Amino acid sequence: MTPIEMTERLNLSMDENIETFKLCILAAGRGTRNTSIVGLHKALLPLENRPVISHILDKFPENIEVIIPVGYRSDQIKSYLNYVYSKKNIKFIDIDNFDGMGSGPGYSLLQCKDHLQCPFVFTSADTVLGDDDFIDSVIENWVGVSKIDRDLSSSYCLTKGSGTLDDFYYGKGDTAFIGIAGVKDYQNFWNSLENNVIIKNEKQVIHGFDNLENIKLKLLGWYDTGNNESYELARKKFKNEVVANKSSEAIFIDNECVVKYFDDENKSSLRLERSKFIKDTCPEITKLNSNMFGYSFIKGEMLSNLRSERYFYSFLDFFNENFLSKRFKKDDLFLKDCASMYQDKTRERMKYFSGTSLDNIRNINGVCVDTIENIFSKIDWDLIYKKSIPSYFHGDLQPENIIYDISNERFLTIDWRESFGKSISIGDAYYDLGKLYHGLVINGQTILKGNYFISESGDTASIEFPIRSNLFSQLVVLREFCENNNICWLNVRLAGVLNFINISPLYQNFDGGKYGRFLFLLGKLLLTRIIKNKPGELI
Repeated sequence: MTPIEMTERLNLSMDENIETFKLCILAAGRGTRNTSIVGLHKALLPLENRPVISHILDKFPENIEVIIPVGYRSDQIKSYLNYVYSKKNIKFIDIDNFDGMGSGPGYSLLQCKDHLQCPFVFTSADTVLGDDDFIDSVIENWVGVSKIDRDLSSSYCLTKGSGTLDDFYYGKGDTAFIGIAGVKDYQNFWNSLENNVIIKNEKQVIHGFDNLENIKLKLLGWYDTGNNESYELARKKFKNEVVANKSSEAIFIDNECVVKYFDDENKSSLRLERSKFIKDTCPEITKLNSNMFGYSFIKGEMLSNLRSERYFYSFLDFFNENFLSKRFKKDDLFLKDCASMYQDKTRERMKYFSGTSLDNIRNINGVCVDTIENIFSKIDWDLIYKKSIPSYFHGDLQPENIIYDISNERFLTIDWRESFGKSISIGDAYYDLGKLYHGLVINGQTILKGNYFISESGDTASIEFPIRSNLFSQLVVLREFCENNNICWLNVRLAGVLNFINISPLYQNFDGGKYGRFLFLLGKLLLTRIIKNKPGELI
């Protein structure tokens, strides 16, 4: 047989198998072992700003039929996949018992039996295969396995055998069943699985293999995202994040769509409502469920990546036209919202580090600093409120939330804040300018690449971070803009630095908490400088 004939036969074989095997992703359970992002289903935990389930789908032919049993937080999985994979052949099976006695992956799989009357692959929703693994056929029965550390093996279902499966067991070992398997002899598999065997209060999938012979052990690359520790290890492999996710929020950039998730339903609904006020500056939004909304990915460049200053000047014109020039009366409600955003929120957030060993550091980069409580008490709040400007607002106007749509030659903003205090329409212009200042000083892409440094020793600390040359130039232009428009540069800096303190507790699960500690120390250092009242300083 010639090489061409062999290739044609292989392609024909693959095509036939693609038509006759299906994929089942088991996604009905609660997944309580992973709490990395509050309230988010484990199948949607992000790796490189795409959910685990998308990485699973990547490992199979694009036109494969997918069966997904769902139960816990099923609305999240359904709405996400229906929005992002609207053209994919996906069928959801609602599981009545997803966390009671007799539930479990085996029970969920059995509920899909009528839709899996052909060879199929099933996988857990927290199993991500290695880079070189791709499943394009089911020509034999197999179970996916991976080598593991014996000291961790008690947490997994293990396998015995060399080349083929002798048995599953629990205990000590070095080869784990990783939750994925291929079933060619599906009728025998279903007959075996229907035996009512319960392990640890759950019906397991492994009993479907009881009456099958010559089951191959398929050694696969494996990233386990089922618990906090293994998920963090997986994130170190999938480290090309566009945006760092917080502990109660996530952003997905997937299949030409952007999806925002909030554990707080109120935040999601308010952001949807707020889009009506800034509709000319943001993309069209679609509500997916009570915790999520989405919009089409904008093909353009982030303001932070634009090298020419002319783009930044153009953006400031855009900001002036759409936000700053829309001014309102400075009434008591507005001033209460200012107090809520600047004083109350900061005071509440800074409790996370206040009084800790980190707060007891007295020297940062050679500058003597006090505790955060004492620094905070010296801020001239009356000056902040006197200078405040009630206007339309974005709320998170950092350069990476400002997109230049190249094809349409216009700016659009993303990831706006849900409210300013209690108001969804009016905020302080200084808050937006402070966010812009923040994003020019500390660039998100720089942080994601790990280009920042923190060292602590006793009551002394050192922090370092680079400022990209184009962002430094934009910072200079921003100060000129403020000075030319009678905007207090000192207050812009103060609003930006307060934000460092504000967000420092939100990154507990990012880079081992290092970034949050860095932000807190940076906030203390820059607040100390501002209190010394040096309005001419750039940073």
